[in-house]
Amino acid sequence: MKDFSLPKEVRLRKRAQFLTLSKQGKPIYSGYFLAIVCDRSNQYNRIGITVSKKVGNAVARNRIKRLIREYFRHKKHSIPGTRDINIIARKGLTSLSNRQITENLDKLFTKIALAKIP
Repeated sequence: MKDFSLPKEVRLRKRAQFLTLSKQGKPIYSGYFLAIVCDRSNQYNRIGITVSKKVGNAVARNRIKRLIREYFRHKKHSIPGTRDINIIARKGLTSLSNRQITENLDKLFTKIALAKIP
């Protein structure tokens, strides 16, 4: 696997994976994001992204998802262990600039790296 790629193995894609994560995971709150994190015995950290219609129109939701994917693609090796992470965007996120969204993601992923997940 290339260092900065985002293949299918590192993404949560099935509904069952999201449901399992929401039942077993630990919520981690940050300004405009909520992350549900669970330790796994996978080879890679995996990410899922949830942006509901309450956040904005399709253009705004896709922008947010692209920014989160790009951030994770560059920072996935800095998260200790192997974890499943579902990032849920909250209302008000569309009014922020790309830099502000990246700063919020920095705070969130710092909390995720320091969190002790059972």
